[in-house]
Amino acid sequence: MVEENSQRRGEQSLVCPEKAVVEAVVDTSQLLAAVVDTSRGSPGRGLKRKLECVDAGTKIGIQKKFVDDFDLGRVIGEGVNGSVRLCTSKANGVEFACKTLSKVDKKTDRQEIEIMQHLSGHPGVVTINAVYEDTDCFHLVMELCSGGDLFEQIVNNGPCSESQAALMFKELIVVIKYCHEKGVVHRDIKPENVFLTSSGKMKLADFGLAAWITTGKLFGLVGSPVYVAPEVLVGDYSEKVDIWSAGVLLHVLLVGELPFQANTKEAIDEAHKKENLNINSGIQETISRPARDLLRRMLTRDASLRLSADEVLRHPWFMCHTEQLWKPTSNKPKERKVLEDLSNQLASPKLEVNANKFCRAF
Repeated sequence: MVEENSQRRGEQSLVCPEKAVVEAVVDTSQLLAAVVDTSRGSPGRGLKRKLECVDAGTKIGIQKKFVDDFDLGRVIGEGVNGSVRLCTSKANGVEFACKTLSKVDKKTDRQEIEIMQHLSGHPGVVTINAVYEDTDCFHLVMELCSGGDLFEQIVNNGPCSESQAALMFKELIVVIKYCHEKGVVHRDIKPENVFLTSSGKMKLADFGLAAWITTGKLFGLVGSPVYVAPEVLVGDYSEKVDIWSAGVLLHVLLVGELPFQANTKEAIDEAHKKENLNINSGIQETISRPARDLLRRMLTRDASLRLSADEVLRHPWFMCHTEQLWKPTSNKPKERKVLEDLSNQLASPKLEVNANKFCRAF
C-alpha cells in the first residue's frame, strides 16, 4: 500500500488523502512515463492526478505485500486474464474485489492496470483502489459490486420493458462514450462484464481485452463470440466494435434472446459475417418499430454507418424513455426540434410521425 511518506510507512490507507483518488502500488518511473507519453494523446491525463499519491521513494522491491494488508476470501468471478476473489482489509474490515493477474503476459497486464487507472473516477467504471505486484502476480484491489452482474439479472428476470431497458442501457452507453472519448475501446462488452452495485447502478468492468484507440485501425481476434462484431473476425476495426456488442446486449434486454442463433462458435462467426438480421419479423415484432430501428443501426455490418455512442444517446427511442422532454408542459422547443429531426431520419418509410407522436406511441 502506498504511504504518504516514509515516516508514515506503518499506516495503512486504501484511498489517497486528496479527493479519494485511486492509489497504485507500481514503479513510479513507469507511471511518470505514462504521463509524459503523448503518442496516444489523452491517455496520460488520467494518470497524472494519481502521482500525488505515490511516494517518490517507493520501488517495487521494497513494497509491502498484498497479504500484509488483505485477507483473501472465496472466488467471486473470472476475468479475461485472471480470477476475482473477495478480499477484506486488515485495517478496517472493508470488503473489496481482488483480481489476480498471473504474469504470463506482463505487457498486457500492465496495460489493463494503466487503462483502469486512466478511466478511474467515472461513476460507471469499477474503481481500482490499489495495485500490488509480487514475483508472480499483480493484485488489483477494486470496489466490490454486491449486486451481481447484468447476466444474472437477465437470467432471473427475463426481458425488460422498453422503458426499463432504456434507463439501464443509458448508463452503459454513457460509460462506453466516456471510454471512447478517453481513447479506450473495451472490446468485451457483454452482460457478464456489467456489474451492479447494491443500489442497482451499473459498473463496467474487466478491461483485460481493452486497448488504446490510435490513429490507425485495431487488430486482434478478441471478444466473446456471441457479442463480437463482424469486422473483428476480419481483423481490422475501430471503437465501433463496442457499439455492435452493446447492440447485441440491448437485443437480449428487449427480446430475451440473441439476435443471431447458432450452436457452435464457427456457426456464430458465419452468422455475424453473412446472415441478414431481419429486425422486422419474428420475435422482434414484440418491440416497437423505433426500438427495432435503433437495433438495426447498432447492428449494421458497415461500421462506417453504425451509430457512435453519442448518436445512440441521441436516438429518439432512447431519449423518449430517458429524458423528460415530452410531457405536455414541456417548454423546450430547441430540444423538440432536435428530436423531430432525428425521428424524421428513421429508416422506416412508414414511420412518418413527428417526434411528439413518436414518443407518445410507447
